[in-house]
Amino acid sequence: MDNVRVGNRIAQLRKKNGFTQEALAEKFGISPQAISKWENGHTLPETALLPQLAALLQTSIDSILLTSCVEIGDVISFGVHQWRVLDINGDKALIITENVIEARAFHSMSDINNRVTWATSDIRKYLNGAFLRTLPNQSCIVETTVVNLDNPWYGSQIYADTLDKIFLLSYEELVRYFGDSGDLANRKGVSYDVMGLQYGDAIHDEYDKARSVLNLAGFNAWWWLRSPGGPRNHTPHDHVTAGSVDNIIWICGDDVTKTDGGVRPAMWVKM
Repeated sequence: MDNVRVGNRIAQLRKKNGFTQEALAEKFGISPQAISKWENGHTLPETALLPQLAALLQTSIDSILLTSCVEIGDVISFGVHQWRVLDINGDKALIITENVIEARAFHSMSDINNRVTWATSDIRKYLNGAFLRTLPNQSCIVETTVVNLDNPWYGSQIYADTLDKIFLLSYEELVRYFGDSGDLANRKGVSYDVMGLQYGDAIHDEYDKARSVLNLAGFNAWWWLRSPGGPRNHTPHDHVTAGSVDNIIWICGDDVTKTDGGVRPAMWVKM
């Protein structure tokens, strides 16, 4: 077992869950120096502490101890694309393309009279069909229960969870992996007006830069999420965008038929 990698994993999970070394130490009744020794790889947590540690860090014991050569934040090659590691759980890693890989509508005009959800969208069919077939080593891609939640501000419904190998991130996953200012949960945002008309509600916070992404041509690009948009002029046929030119999260969503919407696939893979 690589103590240094275990220590790095504990440090990453501690920060992701909002604990300081002092706060985590208090949970166990030990000194902050003991936590520091874990994270520096000098010692390992006692076996009796591992269940509580895993629960506090919202992961499994295997995810803490069975670290691979891949770490959160690494960029790896898979097929023709570069992918960033967002999370690790045991022998699985959640990865997302480092760039927007193409521009594509969320859904076509042909079915625009019906409410579009992730489950019924053209983009889901494409990602789990034609796009999936372009990837090598498909046996290592894990079919995942994708949890689909309603719009957190407006309650726009998405209806059902899905089973997918390839998916887009949700609002909740976006703030979890790219930085959470608390604005999503607190319904704190900004309302954009264009020429006197309300354009939509958005989150504009200190993590704008972290959500910024380029397309393959090297230009700043916005990208689709799978969460439903809210009741604004774009609805009822819209989904949300993120990482737009000003890198904000559009809670109001965007028109699903727009063909310049960036695609940034995500998936869980066995490492």
